[in-house]
Amino acid sequence: MAGPVRERVTDADRRHFDFVQTLLRISDELTEEETANVKLFCLHLIPKGQAAQLRRAVDVFQKLMELDKIDQENLDFLKEILERIGRQDLIQNVLRRFQPPDREIPENPELQPENPEMQPGTSQEGGSAEGNAYLVVHGEVRMIQENLDRLRNRLATLSGTRRSQVKFRGYKKHKSILVHFSMPRENTAVLRHMADHSDPRLVYMGVKSLQIDAEVPIKVQQEEPVYDVKRQHPVDDIEVGCGTRTKHQRAPQGWTRLSALNLFSDALPLHLQAAASLEYQGFSYSLVRALVQKDRLREHQMRQAIQNLRNAEVDSNTLRQKAEVDSNTIMALRSKLKITENRLKEALETIEVLEENLQQAQEYAEKATKQVTSHVTEYRGEKPGFQGKEVVLGTEAPEQERHTAGTKVAASGSTGDEKQGVITFGGEGSGPGKFYFPRGVVVSPSNEIFVADGGNRRVQVHSTEGVYLRHFPTVVPGTGDKDMEPHDVCMDGNGTLWVVGSEVTADHVVQYSTDGTAMAGFDLKNSYHYRGITVDMRTNHILVSDADQGAVHVFRPDGCLVRTVRHPQGEMKRPRCITVDGEGNILVSDWDNHCVYVYDESGKFLFQFGGWGSGEGQLKWPRGICTDSSGHIIVADFGNKRVQIFTRHGEYVRTVRIEFQPEGLAVGPEGQLVVTNYWGGTVVIY
Repeated sequence: MAGPVRERVTDADRRHFDFVQTLLRISDELTEEETANVKLFCLHLIPKGQAAQLRRAVDVFQKLMELDKIDQENLDFLKEILERIGRQDLIQNVLRRFQPPDREIPENPELQPENPEMQPGTSQEGGSAEGNAYLVVHGEVRMIQENLDRLRNRLATLSGTRRSQVKFRGYKKHKSILVHFSMPRENTAVLRHMADHSDPRLVYMGVKSLQIDAEVPIKVQQEEPVYDVKRQHPVDDIEVGCGTRTKHQRAPQGWTRLSALNLFSDALPLHLQAAASLEYQGFSYSLVRALVQKDRLREHQMRQAIQNLRNAEVDSNTLRQKAEVDSNTIMALRSKLKITENRLKEALETIEVLEENLQQAQEYAEKATKQVTSHVTEYRGEKPGFQGKEVVLGTEAPEQERHTAGTKVAASGSTGDEKQGVITFGGEGSGPGKFYFPRGVVVSPSNEIFVADGGNRRVQVHSTEGVYLRHFPTVVPGTGDKDMEPHDVCMDGNGTLWVVGSEVTADHVVQYSTDGTAMAGFDLKNSYHYRGITVDMRTNHILVSDADQGAVHVFRPDGCLVRTVRHPQGEMKRPRCITVDGEGNILVSDWDNHCVYVYDESGKFLFQFGGWGSGEGQLKWPRGICTDSSGHIIVADFGNKRVQIFTRHGEYVRTVRIEFQPEGLAVGPEGQLVVTNYWGGTVVIY
């Protein structure tokens, strides 16, 4: 009689084959570099000499099996390594297929149940660096891997630690499930505090009580769901795309599919707490995750939209200029729009200061009448009795003494308009000698005036008599024929020009020869605001303002950042123009705070002066700034239509009143004061 037939291949054998096949597949998917990284993560377990002999990843896995780090039922160690080398795809596509999410975890009957009378010292791990957390979870009828992973992930998130540091020790079934985890002891205080206050996140995890080590268990008050909507319709005629409850799960009173649909409406925000509540009430975990991700995306989009609106309110004129296209027709239309907006802004400001301007005009008329019969004192700023006086450029004076505020009257024969010692040249247009939005200006030692013609994307060169000499486009080297919109221009000690400007993708700092040849340059992050530039003649460092960050960056000529200058209390918000005086001090005009900030050459804050107003020494939206040979600080007071002069210590000296809003300014080698008229498209020499 034949004996019983023995099964040649058992289920355990098949399970082992699947396990080995999973390890082989993971090993084949890893590159040589990733295999080397796996060895590096295991160096604390495998000696260096043995690790060098392991050529394939599967050899490393075999060694980990011998060290009891991985087996068929526990691949957490391997999963942690794959996460750290960036191969989440292998976890999703290979590892999780070998570990089905619905497998039941065996019960641990040796686990000590919750015991309020437990005495300190009964826990074997009480003195170690790990703390024990005993959770009584309501609603679970069996412990499967998916629920265990979610509990572990939530505990790691709530306690502020990594998932790998939350270790599952076992569980025991009773009316509820008692689950034992261990984690770093310093992180258990957070869970204790949450349990003391019945934190909703523990409630929605289904936790009824929490015990830390041998302490007295803390009861977590179970409240009704936040979004439980009472039944309002007699028939559940609306289905929701989510999983049904199991036989052992009970729906809360008044919960219907129609209520769930109201919860998922776009009109109601879906938070993580509500998501957890839904999950434990029987809804599909994948659906809850999808809804949470959708709500996070919607919240992120709303925050981004709000931030974009705030950025647009900061400086709408600058945003429109950044959006301009390199087309003459569109440029002309945009220019007219900006001019109209500026005139409207000026009209609103004029209403506020009309009475003040009228009174000042009367005082100026009286002073001008007295000055007709007197000599106009040459600008030096050192003669006694001249402090606090106001100089109106262009008043009549004898020919041999026609100098004002340290500037010299140009010789006759200028192509510009010379009126009472003032030369004006330019005008709106794109032809030679014409300007669209002139900004920065600098005067060379050879009496050549270089103007950043922003709207025409070029630099124009004139003599100090206003005669047009030449111009060149502000081409960005290394980009082909791309050019930039110049913001400001300066000159270094070698007689070469440095121009800062912007194009669609980035801002640029470019070095040009005086004939327009692009020599070098470096790129900056694209900014919403205009930038200023200057050169420290003593160190040959390039200084560029950054209104987005409220700072001034100091670079070497090769673009290497030396330092960043900021106000220690962050008061400097929107720096516009900058200059460096003879002592190496950095002077910055802030058009948002209406002040001038002064720092030493190392970036240490020294002092500030100015402030909102129209009085002596007060400023409104200051723009250009420079110094003269005597060390006086000259500031373009844009909002007050004047140029103010201060001592090197920021003390008010005098006012130079003009007939337009000054943008950029510079002092020539013979004392000429050159000022750009941004909205009028002209340049004026005093």
